[in-house]
This record gives sequence, C-alpha cells and structure tokens, in this order.
Amino acid sequence: MTSPHPLPDLVGDLPVTPASLVLHARELHPDTDRTSLSRFSDPTWDLFPALPDRHSPNQAIHWDLYPAPFRHACKLYIFALLNVIEHPPRLAYAHTVVPSVKTIWADLGYLRRFLSWLTERGVTAFADVSTADLDHYLRHVTDDATTSTTIKRKALLAVQRLHAYRSFLPPPCRLPAAPLWGGASAAELAEHPDPRQAENRTPRIHPDVMQPLLSAALLVVDTIAADLLPAARRLIQLRARALQLDPDNIARQRNNTGSRWYCAHDQLALVLKSLADTGHPLPGLRQGRNVTVDLAGLAVAGHVDGELLRKGCFAQLIDGSGLPIVPDLLRTNRFTATGSRPWRHQPADASEIVRLIRHITTACFLVVAYLSGVRTGEALNLGRGCVTRDPKLALIFLSGQQLKASADRRERSPQTIPWVINEHSAQAIAVLENLSVSTRLFPPGKWGSPEWLGSSRCRTTGSINDDIRAFITWFNTEIAPAVDHPVIGADEHGTITGRRLRRTLAWHIVRRPGGTVAGATQYGHLHTQLVTGYAGNAASGFLDEISFEEFLLRAEQLHDDHQRLQHGEHVSGPAADAYRHRVAAGHHFAGRTITTPAQVNTALANPNLQIHHGVLLTCVWRPETAACQDTTTSAGQTGPAWPRCRLTCTNIAYTDRDITEIRSHIYGLQADLADPGLPHPLRQRIQQRLDEHHRVLAEHPAGQPHTHTDPLTGSHP
Repeated sequence: MTSPHPLPDLVGDLPVTPASLVLHARELHPDTDRTSLSRFSDPTWDLFPALPDRHSPNQAIHWDLYPAPFRHACKLYIFALLNVIEHPPRLAYAHTVVPSVKTIWADLGYLRRFLSWLTERGVTAFADVSTADLDHYLRHVTDDATTSTTIKRKALLAVQRLHAYRSFLPPPCRLPAAPLWGGASAAELAEHPDPRQAENRTPRIHPDVMQPLLSAALLVVDTIAADLLPAARRLIQLRARALQLDPDNIARQRNNTGSRWYCAHDQLALVLKSLADTGHPLPGLRQGRNVTVDLAGLAVAGHVDGELLRKGCFAQLIDGSGLPIVPDLLRTNRFTATGSRPWRHQPADASEIVRLIRHITTACFLVVAYLSGVRTGEALNLGRGCVTRDPKLALIFLSGQQLKASADRRERSPQTIPWVINEHSAQAIAVLENLSVSTRLFPPGKWGSPEWLGSSRCRTTGSINDDIRAFITWFNTEIAPAVDHPVIGADEHGTITGRRLRRTLAWHIVRRPGGTVAGATQYGHLHTQLVTGYAGNAASGFLDEISFEEFLLRAEQLHDDHQRLQHGEHVSGPAADAYRHRVAAGHHFAGRTITTPAQVNTALANPNLQIHHGVLLTCVWRPETAACQDTTTSAGQTGPAWPRCRLTCTNIAYTDRDITEIRSHIYGLQADLADPGLPHPLRQRIQQRLDEHHRVLAEHPAGQPHTHTDPLTGSHP
C-alpha cells in the first residue's frame, strides 16, 4: 500500500513545493543566471538576484541558523514576503507597498531574536504563541534599558510584520488573530521618533578637509593616472587574458589543490603560447646594456607563481618560447612634475602599479561621487559607456542605476534621466574604463582575481570606505610630501565615507567657500550643471539636500544678523526698516527643528527669511519691488538675481559689513582710475560707481561703519 503524496503548503493562493522558486514573483536583475536560482528546499536562499543594484553585500539566508522547530514556518513566511505582491499588508510608515529585499533582510536578525525568546520559553510553533506571550515579549523588549529606541522599534516591527502576514500562511504558522499590542505602531511602543520625521544626520566633511581631499583626488586622476596608464593597461590586458586561459587551473591554484609546481608550469606554458599566438612580446628589464625578462612583471601579469619564476624553475620554458623581449613593458620610469618636483622618483614595477591602481580607482570614485552628487551606490553601480556628450547643448551626461526609484521611473530607460556632470567627472570615468576589463567600473574582489574579471557585482559600500581611508593614508604619506601638497587632515566628525560626499557637496554649493572646487570649477557653475539633469529632479533627492543647506544657512545668518543688531550694528538704505523688522521677527528660526523637505520649503517661503547678503549690499527680497525681476525669464523667481541687481532697487539695505566692503572696493576703483592708459568710457563707468559708493557712505549712520565687536568671533569687522 502506498501512502498519499503530501499536499503542498499554500502561501496565499500559491502552492509551495520543495522545487518552488524562492524569487518566484520578484523582478530579477538582468545579469541573473536563472538556472542557479534558489529553491524552497535549499538550505540557503540567495536573495541577491532580486536586488536592483550590484554594490550590496551578498544577502543569503542560511536556514541552519534558525531554530529547527520554526524553520519550515519561517521559510513559508519569508516566501510570502517575497512573493505575495497582490494586496499585501502594509505597516505604518512603509515606503513601498511590497517590502524590498533589503527590508526583508534587515528584519531577519530581529525575527531570529524573537524565535530564540520563544524557544527559551518552550514554545515551538507560531500557532502555540498566546496573546500573553506577545505582551510578555513587548515588555521584554521595551524594558531593556541597555537597548536604543531604534533597536527596540525594529525588534517589534519584525513581529508586527509576521503578524500582518498571518492570513497568507497555513494555520500552524499563524500568530494569534487578535490585534497586536492594541494596534500601536512599533515606533509608538518603543517611544521612538516618527521615522518619517527623522533628520538627515549624515555629517558634512569639514571644508578644511574636503578641499585638500578633492584637490588630492584631482591630482591623482589628472597627473598620476596619466603617468601609469600605459603600463597599467598592458598589465590589465595580460592579466585578464591569463585568467581566461585555463579557469580550472586558476581555481586549483586558488584553492591550493594539486601540485604547486605543475600548476605554475601549466599556467606559464599557456601564457607563453597566448603571447606567441597574439604577437605580444615578453616584458623586459634593462640591466646595463642587456635586456632580461621581467620575471616579477610576468608573474603578476600571467598569474604565475612568482617565487618559482625567480628561482629559475622555468627558465628553459621561457627561453624556448623564442618571444622577443621589450624593456619596461610593465614598468613606469618617468613621472610628471607637480610644481617643481615629480610625484615619484623610483620606477614603479608591476606589483607597485597594482597597488597604485587601487588608489587611482578610489580617487576616481571621490571625484565622480562628489562632483556629480550621485549616491554612493549609484556611483559604484556605474558601467562602461555611461558617459555621453551632447555637442549642441555642450553638456556631458552620466547615466546609470538610480536607486530609491519609484516604480514609474524604473520603467524608464536610465539614458532618459541622466545626471549632468563636468569635465573632471568625465575624465575620472575615462580613467576607470582604462583600469577595468569588467562591465562595471568598480569591480569587486581583489585586483586580478577571477571575481574582479567576470563578476556582475561591484564593490560594496564598506569596501570603498576602506579604500578611502587607505587613499588618505597613502596620499599623506607618499604624495603630499613629495609635491608639497597640503595633507588631508582628520575630520572633526570622524572617518570620511562615501555617504558623506553628497551632503558635503550640497553644503559647498550653498555656502561656496572660496567660490571654487579645488581652485578649478566654480560651485555656482557646478550647481547649474547638476540641476539641469536628473540631480535637479525631485525624485533624485539631491534638491532636498540643497534645500536643507539653504535653510540652515538662512537661519544661521538671521541669528548672526540679530546678534549684530543687538550689539549696535547700523543699517541704512531704502529697505533698512524692513531689514530690522524681518530680523526681529525671523531670528527665532535659527533654533527651529526642521525634519522634512516640506517643512524646509515652507520655511524658505516665509517672508521673514528673505534676507540675502551679497558682496556689497544686502537684499531684503520683495518680488513686487525687485528691480532684478524679469517677467520674461524669471518665472517662479524666489530670490535676488544678482547679475541683474540695480543700485536703484528699493529692496537694498546696507549693514556695517556692507559698508566695510564698499570702502575696500573704493580703494580698488581709485587704484584703477590712477592708470593713465585707462579708456575714457571705462573711466566714466568707474567714476559713476565711485560716486554711488560715496553717496551710500554719506547716507549711512555716522557716515562710517559702527566699530563694534563681532559677537561671534570677538573681533572687529
């Protein structure tokens, strides 16, 4: 007598068998090998194919980590999270209808915590969990004084999600039907601030650190990379070919299986044959008048055991190849001077070039991620051919994977929503395309490894952060002293990471310290470029960064203005009364907590915040009376257009700070007038400007700036 075949479990309307695909309903990345997708019965589920990006670390569920009594039920639950996409339950504050793979992954650790707690209490099935058990777990989590409210919220959220999906699971896998914990959200139960109101706490990189860091990255991209690229390209091409000759032999070397001598002999024989077939010479070294084989370079390029090569074990094999030898094929001997000194004096051999490639790649990342405004993951996911140029528009476009994209934007081609970048970023990407044989510009793994050659993935956020730290140490130790470049100092907020670059760019665009990016590109021009393309789209999130920085700057200035008025600063000009009124009414914004883009935009629209400090005057902006308002070109203008500023405008006020700047400007204009060769029309315009400046000085209280002590710095203006 045969036993009946067991009926499959049902998750919603989906029958689940041991052969069911785990990612049955998920959109998969185009690079996915569909023959290797995980099945329900597998001991490990690989979720990486369902990630839209390639820079995330491997996200695999190892089921042996879960308590055995709950293992099958948890598999069914996670299967439901992944595949129930029609009318799934939605928790409070959820950003998407269906939880993302990253959200599911983030829940797993907290789910295991709940399972361990149940197991310790002798509960071995979800159907056996009582309402009292759930209340005890709530107290267990919330009464822990050593745990932050963030961790408490996430621990409770994992249980709430499990409860929300109960109707999609078989009866033995369901928690009690009663409303969980009175229907309160996890944030309320944990007394955690509303996640939607969370402030962007990513710290900016201090200007005194960012300036030398960007300058260093540009120096490496423009100068050091140019010196090394010829030899580096040959080295990379040879290494890529060597890895493809006999992958099985490479795997044996990697896993230390088989004879070390035979593996090296077979690999070298294949490399020499490949060089002969393609007409390539052997790399060589100059030793006096003789040229010998560069054994170290051949070992690196050919993935051959360098120790055995140096011992001469394969000299007969090399000599018998009959290949010509070209000196310095895989070496760099000449280095460009930066200022009066070259950045390096000793030749760079193949091993050294490999080390320097890592730092060049990091420099390219810093330039691209900072000057383009892209997120760290968006930069790491860039692929070959991502830059295009439009000669008619005179713009350079960067296309790639936009993260945190809504469903409607994901349906569009990345080429239709590109970033607009400057020449520095384009040059950095050109260097990256020379340093990689992969389709990815930031391939994963160690240089020259099989993963580096053929993986569809890219570097992770953690690995690029490690590279940034190594880059700073290398530059400060080896390059800065050699070329008399300022060192990259320690930042007051801690380690420099890729995530901090985007926030820092927004600060620099708004504040524009010194007005330039490493003395090369104006921040105003960079701002115009960025908002032209995808970065200027509200969906990119970059304009939110700009708005936050604009509000912070405006609030700080209002606080400063109020302090100066309190300490006796004079104000003159047609808008002087309006200036004093707005400062008195608006200085309290300096202490307001702003947590959302909507709050920022509302605050920035407040008339009391519309005080804009220029170079020689202050604009108390009022659109109805603004002389710079141009109805034909400035629709939606929300502040002064400084290039169209008119000194007859009734929005102008002059503070003591402005008067100090005007006096300095007068000295410069008077020096220009002293030039006997000055053309008459220009002399007239300068004299007119001097007359206007003198009128302003005469109308300012006491006829001169009030010499008070700066309340912030303790110095005189």
